[in-house]
Amino acid sequence: MGDDAGRWRQGETARNLALVNYGLLFAAIFFAGVPALIAVIIAYVQRDEAPARIRSHHTFQIRIFWVAFALTLAAGVCFVTALVSGLSELIAAGGVHGWSQDHSYNIEMAHMSLDGRVIGLVVAGVILSILTGLWLVAAPAIGFIRLASERGIGDSAA
Repeated sequence: MGDDAGRWRQGETARNLALVNYGLLFAAIFFAGVPALIAVIIAYVQRDEAPARIRSHHTFQIRIFWVAFALTLAAGVCFVTALVSGLSELIAAGGVHGWSQDHSYNIEMAHMSLDGRVIGLVVAGVILSILTGLWLVAAPAIGFIRLASERGIGDSAA
């Protein structure tokens, strides 16, 4: 009987840790992703030792992290590329008149143009950022609800 109680406590501890991980993944939105790093480390460490139902949640938490990471990376690439393109346009526009007598940098805004590529990159970055936020709200919420209702990820409603 003591062995059953020990397994029950271990299963309950694994369940509580998985619930905390979902909270950390949600909190990643507000703390620049640091809680998500903690959550994915916990999920990787605990995945092999957890019961099958909890293991499916740890696998899902790892997937949540990597999808959010990829979306954030793609958004960052879009924003950095747009910034570099915009700065090169700014430098090119400033180079039309060069340095003035008083050593200040004059830029004629009439000589600047933002092409559709820069605007497209900014729009893509914004859309990817919104998708990342939605993913980090919806996916942990779905996982949390399924775990709280004693269902694994991929289990049917029956």
